[in-house]
Amino acid sequence: MKNSNWNERFSFNLGFIFGLIAFAVILFLPSGKEFTPQIRNMLAIAALMAIWWMTEALPLAITALVPLGIYPLLGIMKTGTVAPNYAHHLIFLFMGGFMIAIALQEWQLHRRFALSILSFLGSNPRRVILAFMLSSALLSMWISNTATTIMMLPIGLAVIGQIQSEGKEAASGNNLFGMVLMLGIAYSSSMGGIATLIGTPPNVVFSGIYEKYFPALPAVSFVGWMKVALPLSILLFLVVWLYLTYGVLRRKDLPQTGTKDYFTRQKKLLPSMNTPQKWVLAIFFLTAFLWIFRSNIKLGSFVLPGWPNLFGLQGKVQDSTIAIAMGILLFIIPVEKEGKKRNLLIWKNLLELPWDVLLLFGGGFALADGIQKTGLAAYLGSHLIFLGNMPLLLMLFLLSISVALLTEFTSNTAVATTILPILAALSIDLHVEPMLLMVPATIASSCAFMLPVSTPPNAIVFGSRLIPIKKMVRIGVVLIVLASIIVSGYFYLYFRIF
Repeated sequence: MKNSNWNERFSFNLGFIFGLIAFAVILFLPSGKEFTPQIRNMLAIAALMAIWWMTEALPLAITALVPLGIYPLLGIMKTGTVAPNYAHHLIFLFMGGFMIAIALQEWQLHRRFALSILSFLGSNPRRVILAFMLSSALLSMWISNTATTIMMLPIGLAVIGQIQSEGKEAASGNNLFGMVLMLGIAYSSSMGGIATLIGTPPNVVFSGIYEKYFPALPAVSFVGWMKVALPLSILLFLVVWLYLTYGVLRRKDLPQTGTKDYFTRQKKLLPSMNTPQKWVLAIFFLTAFLWIFRSNIKLGSFVLPGWPNLFGLQGKVQDSTIAIAMGILLFIIPVEKEGKKRNLLIWKNLLELPWDVLLLFGGGFALADGIQKTGLAAYLGSHLIFLGNMPLLLMLFLLSISVALLTEFTSNTAVATTILPILAALSIDLHVEPMLLMVPATIASSCAFMLPVSTPPNAIVFGSRLIPIKKMVRIGVVLIVLASIIVSGYFYLYFRIF
């Protein structure tokens, strides 16, 4: 026990001190016309927060509060300007989504979901993970990866809980299975969004910048994007699944549970759905419907209009609007439990929300805001021009991995908005096909695997408490390298062949 405590203190001290050293070294670097004091100070803060997050030198949510205290001291921005990042609309999207997840568990619908899935798929862990990843990828092709992950999270947790309750192996194997399933949901939500032009914001940003810089070239259509991106999305999906289920989850870690017939029998033993369960299920599916059909869905020349258009609410309703509205509804609808009247959710249920994760993501938004407003993102992006002097394949690899690493610390939309105009100009200078540089960078900006703050799906599954941040970093580093190799190799061959 003493040795364990010493190790924890050593880890804390080492990560804490190393973060301060990196902060101090960068802070005393000489500034100049390009590397302004604001950019230097922001780089120092980003390094400090990244090291503290990766080493868990402080509780993750406490590190997330650093911008509130240090931005004003280093002239980045005032506290009043930083604070709104901790009330970003996406944080309320998480909050509403977690309320729905809590309601599913409160009324035991999660067990019904789990037994339904397991009675259909059986208990083969790798096949269960594949099914969840495939569902997440297909959904995220049409709706935001954030909404997709929120919808899949409670169902995934239910299956993990059911497999754990039926399993006969050591708890560590169960926990590893749960971690892999959660990461699979998050990563496949990002991979699925790559496949369509509307699947993730960087794709839309690319389309707009490409048309602006190259008006004489044919615009990138929905089908045209899918022809290029869908095969790559499938390839990345398969590599991520194989690595998670065969590289991370070894044979000895696979849960040993009941057979498909066993889960079918267990499902038949469930009582009929009661009124509260029917209400919660209706709200769950209503939320999914409102999310899926909130925006116009373009399928070539055919456009399926979103429901806000029918009520004159176009551009006014966001995913977070729907999530919070449905969350409030759960606190309004009256039901009975054990002969007593109550609502579907009550105040004490809010204590179950992962408040630390909400703070963590607020810190991520504050970090991204600082990186963007100080010009650090543009500064780093402008220094990618040196890639033009390298062999094409090496250039594509370094471009992909640079963008993937940058998007770990700021939003992929901000990265795409900053990097793509630079690459458009670079492609003109180098006399190369602009899509050869711009599309790999666009896709690499969705390959955020390493940190909870790098993308909403990562933050959502991190809230499950099943994923140690050190393991997420280790797995994420490997996947970033693999994804960069695949993206660069794919486009090197694609533009040579086509």
